[in-house]
Amino acid sequence: MSRTEQELQELYRSTHGMPAGPAKFAALEEVIRHADALGLVEFAFGVRMSATSVFQHSWVPSRAFLTFSWCLAAYDREPERFAGHHEHTLLWQFKWMVYSVQQFPDVPLGRTLDLLDDMERRYRRGGHSMHAVLQHRGLVAESLGDLEQAQDFYEQMALTRRDGLSDCSGCVPSSQVRTLVALGRDEEAIRIGEPARRSGCTEQPQWINSELLLPYVRTGLGEQAAEAHRSAYRRIRDNPHHLGELASNVLFCVYSGNLGRGLDLVERHLSWLDRARTPFAEMEFAAAAAAVLSAVEAGGEGASTLRFPAVEGRRRPDARVADLAAELRARALSVAARFDTRNGNTYQSTRMREWMNAGPIGEPTPLSVFERGLQDRGGEKVRRLVDRVAALTAAGDLAGAARTRVAAAEALLADERNAEAAEAAEEAVRELDRLGLAGEAAVCRWLLARAHREDGEWRRAAAALGELLDSQDPQTASPALPPRPELEARLGEWLGHGPEAAARYLSAARGFAAAGRDADRLSALAQALRRHPWGGTGPASDTLAGLLGETGSVLDDLLGEAADGGPAVAEEADTDTVAELLLQYARHLRSAGRHREAADRLLTARTLLERRPPAETEGALNAVLTELGEVHLRLGDPAAAEEAARAALDVLDDPGDAWEEILVLVRALKARGADQEAAELLSAHGLDETDLDDEED
Repeated sequence: MSRTEQELQELYRSTHGMPAGPAKFAALEEVIRHADALGLVEFAFGVRMSATSVFQHSWVPSRAFLTFSWCLAAYDREPERFAGHHEHTLLWQFKWMVYSVQQFPDVPLGRTLDLLDDMERRYRRGGHSMHAVLQHRGLVAESLGDLEQAQDFYEQMALTRRDGLSDCSGCVPSSQVRTLVALGRDEEAIRIGEPARRSGCTEQPQWINSELLLPYVRTGLGEQAAEAHRSAYRRIRDNPHHLGELASNVLFCVYSGNLGRGLDLVERHLSWLDRARTPFAEMEFAAAAAAVLSAVEAGGEGASTLRFPAVEGRRRPDARVADLAAELRARALSVAARFDTRNGNTYQSTRMREWMNAGPIGEPTPLSVFERGLQDRGGEKVRRLVDRVAALTAAGDLAGAARTRVAAAEALLADERNAEAAEAAEEAVRELDRLGLAGEAAVCRWLLARAHREDGEWRRAAAALGELLDSQDPQTASPALPPRPELEARLGEWLGHGPEAAARYLSAARGFAAAGRDADRLSALAQALRRHPWGGTGPASDTLAGLLGETGSVLDDLLGEAADGGPAVAEEADTDTVAELLLQYARHLRSAGRHREAADRLLTARTLLERRPPAETEGALNAVLTELGEVHLRLGDPAAAEEAARAALDVLDDPGDAWEEILVLVRALKARGADQEAAELLSAHGLDETDLDDEED
């Protein structure tokens, strides 16, 4: 299906608020495909530049190679067309390409070196510093095992001025620390790296904290290492983009004597290997996980069973520690062998074997919230529970210890120690899962979600609640949990806006319908429509199609004809809720080009609301009338649009800031030739013609 330029602009704008994932990737690629078909070169260039950033900072950097290469070729053909800001962005993105391409062993080494040479030529031609070039030459040398050359580039970079194309104050030290650690210069690595822990770019401070783990451990700075690990993991735990940093944190669990924590991380994140951002990250995570599993196996627990959480409704089968260790060892060495073949040495295979044979370094470093002195702070109840966890664990009563962890988390949440409550609940969930206590684990996940929410961690709260819903059988839900539709609606609220939030509200609406809770069903449908972006492709459009179909059917059932010939609402429904549902439904119909249907629904909503006292319906009626004016414009009826816009203004107590209604009215006036009145209205409200352009679609 072809799209107009305006539709592409709308679809592109809709991607800005979408979370990174398949739906956003597909939407961007659809915009690019149609922009190319329409010959919109500059628009396609801008979308590709944006997509390069999205892909690079997600787990699909290989897609960025294509968008970047297209933009670079377009720039080289017509540099005058894309000079200025685009030129600077292209040079900045060169660094991303060099950093990523070396992490794919099937890309010949010569291509990486050629890309580096091209980057240097372009930087020199533009009069830019060689600081970033030297940084990335050093990273490539370090990945090849040429540590002498890596050191040389490190020292040259230290003497080279920074400029606007240099990485930030966190990322430069991160790459420097990586080189220094490989050289065994731990004290210098700490001195260079620690100031960067306060950096706040998108890759920091999780990258620098992860790079500092090994030098901290090797120099006996266990407390600093533990804090760096906790800080890093809080930032990387929800995004597969950070698989490489996660590998360092998993390996740290071996160094610090925290194999239980390491097992938790392997169980929680093993699914990320299925979408590893690069083969290099895949290799490192597989090796780090194998190191944990091998250490557990060496301790006599190779027959222990690992249970993995559900991810997007699917769950990996349980596995024995020994079997998974063998699988991941083979996987890591297989990828390392591909790097060695490309690089012409055995550096990566040797390095991965060292990782997988790793053991504790120095004294154990406690990471569990129950080992870090909780009993020294807070109330007597928390102290008693923490002591009981230790006693039950020592006695071998793991189920009792897990249940007491839940009680401690509840007590911490009641004391408003929300971050600690979340950490305690996480530990409890992992133990309950491992023990196969599914019902109690589900209740604890609800506790975890609430703790994250109270701590202001909306995304983590949503992730915990989503995990609960995806793993819980609706037929066997625990009576200690709220009804499933309420949980679905809560998750939709926490997710904010987007297809996933809408899908959760739609699921809640269906659950409410099955339970006979009709008013809640209508509210959930209205929220689903409100939160779903207009248009879209793939799974998002499937969700929207189902939502629109169900809403239309519900509205047909609810609305009848009153004695006076106007619409009537079924007794069990609230008029305001039905009007809101009609409004949201009409907005999606308008977006889909179904303007006549949208107008019919809006007229029904208007009639329902106008029967109510004006003081009770001002905001709702204003929104319906303004939308109705927009729809009449698209139907080519400016007189009806003008009437609706004036009516929208009339219902407001203070129309002074009603710029949207004014713009609809002005466009209606201009459409019927009343240009002078339209101009006066714009001027009176401090608006101009550019505001009109922004409103048109």
